[in-house]
Amino acid sequence: MVDDAFQGGCLPAPGRGTVQDGDDLLGRVGRPLATLDVARGHLASGHLDTAFALAVQALETGLRLRSGRIVERARTFRRSYASATPPAFVRDFDGRLHDAYL
Repeated sequence: MVDDAFQGGCLPAPGRGTVQDGDDLLGRVGRPLATLDVARGHLASGHLDTAFALAVQALETGLRLRSGRIVERARTFRRSYASATPPAFVRDFDGRLHDAYL
């Protein structure tokens, strides 16, 4: 049954997927998007420093890859946190995000 799915073109055969140049299954864009999802979880749990550290990593990757999708997801992440006096690491993230023009 599983072999039929591979031969029918529904699934890539083992060892013959779309992974190239050492990318894992998430791909270069998928990993930072997943990182932002994890950051959202930390933010919801109140772990601001961890959440924004992960978001910075994802944003830097998005800027390096020139991915508007990652940058927009980072903007969405930032909009989900509101504070009258944000900590320094949040202001740093804001600065990085403000400089992001793709």
